[in-house]
Formats: sequence, structure tokens, C-alpha cells
Amino acid sequence: MNLVTYMSQLGQRLGCIYVPKCTAFKTESRQNVKGAVFGVRRGYLLALACTQIGRNRGLSLLVRHPKSTAGAQTAGVQIKEALKNRPGFSSFFGKKNINATEDSVLITWSFSVTKTKLDDVVNVVDAAVEEVSKYAPAFAGKCEDCGVAEANEFILMNGLPGYHCSSCQMRIAAEKQREADEYRARDANYVVGLAVGLMAAAAAGSVWGWLIGLMEADSGKWSPKLHAFMAILVSLPICWLMFKAMGKRDRVGQALAVVLTLAAKWWGDAIYFTHVDMHVGHQAFSWQLVADVLRHFFDYKLYDGWHKFVTAADVLLSFAVPWMPWAAVPKFEQLFQTINPDGTLTQTMAQMTDAL
Repeated sequence: MNLVTYMSQLGQRLGCIYVPKCTAFKTESRQNVKGAVFGVRRGYLLALACTQIGRNRGLSLLVRHPKSTAGAQTAGVQIKEALKNRPGFSSFFGKKNINATEDSVLITWSFSVTKTKLDDVVNVVDAAVEEVSKYAPAFAGKCEDCGVAEANEFILMNGLPGYHCSSCQMRIAAEKQREADEYRARDANYVVGLAVGLMAAAAAGSVWGWLIGLMEADSGKWSPKLHAFMAILVSLPICWLMFKAMGKRDRVGQALAVVLTLAAKWWGDAIYFTHVDMHVGHQAFSWQLVADVLRHFFDYKLYDGWHKFVTAADVLLSFAVPWMPWAAVPKFEQLFQTINPDGTLTQTMAQMTDAL
């Protein structure tokens, strides 16, 4: 059974609707695979999807309830502990992760070899809803934002099910627009940001160069895949510190991040090549040796096919930095959609502003 058929049948078993084109569970580290199933069970909102974290694929179940007046430290913690202590639940499906907040509980478990049986999924959904019902009330047909207006049909807000009246949708969209305008009007301190970025690049590149030099130079081994991937990790501290000093993420800052990432990676490579020369020539470290390496830097970087591959990866990954989570320009988005009986989506209101 392919995944689309599996999710479709799962939706039918739960009395829910399968929406093939939805990324309700997508995050920076987790991918949403082949849509999600949405519905209501005993007054609680459900979202269920196949998700993937790295190479591990499994199912994620979200059960939403009205926000607890006592806060996440009471209802959320109680629900999480109740699920952990539920007889048979701790070993059900093997390894899983449970997270609870003031208005939801998220349960994620991995497939072992094959997909979890449909009956087992239904059982865990019912178990989760039963435990949630002990500590949090079900939705009562009111907008969860204002608590006054009638809201009997749930909609998706940025992919997650909820009850939001038309007035609150307009208000939320207006608030996001105001946040975007305020962020856009904020001045970025490029001088301080560049200074901090330069120091971060020098430090990150030096750490990379010395560590990989100590790991590989004396052993005579070389891992091109590790060298090719490292630009991503080098960019993280550079972007985090530089944008924090700038006070804003924008296109100029992203351009600086690209240049600084590539410079940091290649500065680390120069230190690494220096260690290699030290090992081959039985020499002690000196800045003169570093200078010699820098003069012939591209002779090292383009030495053979694998070195050319790493060099190309350095450039490509550096130019990809603006799309990485720690360097992306923030977007203030509120997308409201209704689910049609056939699983398609109809947009009711959208507000997505790139904060530039």
C-alpha cells in the first residue's frame, strides 16, 4: 500500500479528511510527507501526518484543545505524564516523542519496518484523546481567539486546525502586517554587524582549520564529504552573531553572510593545508608557512577532482546561506484555509509579508 492510499484509508477510519497538499507538521528539522489528515474527535481537533526527520520516517499526531487557563505548566504537563503512564502506551509503537503545550499535545513515533497498522493508529488516537479529555475541555463551538463569536467549522491557520472567526482572521492578519511594517522600518547597524561578522568568521574558520588539521593531517586521511559539508556549519555562528549585532535580517546582511561564510571556510582550509605541509615537511607551525599556503591556495583547492568538488560545494553552499533558517529574512505569515470535502483547500484569507 503506497503512502497516499494509506493516509486516505486512515482518514476514512477516523472519520476525517485527507488533504494531500498540506504541510501542517513541517519545521526546520522535520519534513511533512504526502499531506495530512484533519478532523474532529470527541470535540478535539486532530491532525495526523507522515513525517520525516533525517532518514527516520514515522507518524505525527496532533490533538488540539482550548488553551488552558492554568497555562502549559499544568494541563500540558499533566497530559504528557498521563500518556507516559498510561498502561501499555509506553511500549506501544516503541520509541516515540511526546510534547505538550497549553493548547495541544504532539505525539511522534517512527516506523520500524512497515507502516503502523491502521487499527493501531486509531487506538493511539483514541487513547490520546481520552487522556486529553481528563485535563482539558473540548471545543464548544466558539472562536478560540475571541471566545465570543460562533465558529462551528474548523479552518487551517498556517496548516494547523483551529476555530477562528472572520473578524479574528482579519485582526490577526492586520497584526502581522503591522509587525512586518515595524520590522521593515527598523534600521540595521551594518558597521557593527560587519565587525562582529568578521570576528565570528575568523574564529569559526580558525576553529574549523585547527580541528580538521589535528584530526586528519597527521593521519594522512582526508574526508571530502566532511570538507564539502562544513560551510553550512561554519555559517551558523557567523549569521547568528552578525544578525544579532545588526538588529535585523535583510538582503544586505545576507550578502555579507555569503561572503563571510566563504571567507571563513577558506581561511579554515588554509590552516588545514598548513597542517598538511607541516606533516609532510616535518616543519613547525609558522605564519610564514601560512602565507606560503595562501599564495598557492587555489593550487591546493583545485589539486584533483575531489578537491574541485569540495571547492564547488564551498561556493554553492555559501550562496545557499540566505535560504538557511539562521539567515533567512523573516516572513510574517498568516494563511487561513478551509478544507473541502474532496480534500482540496480554499484560501479564505492570506497575509504573507517578506520583512524587507
